[in-house]
Amino acid sequence: MDERLAFIRLYVKKLKENPDDVFRQQVRLVNSFLNAAKNFPLTKEEYLKLKGELKVKKKPG
Repeated sequence: MDERLAFIRLYVKKLKENPDDVFRQQVRLVNSFLNAAKNFPLTKEEYLKLKGELKVKKKPG
């Protein structure tokens, strides 16, 4: 809980230091990342397999 509160305090401090237009740009960027992730054409398993980070279990036989 203390770490969360410290992060929130730091984030609020950064918000107050930046002009509104900088904050709006950051919000648009984060929203575009979230939107892209939501509309990504591969499942997480397909993506990890493509990157070689997901081991495919072979069926016995």
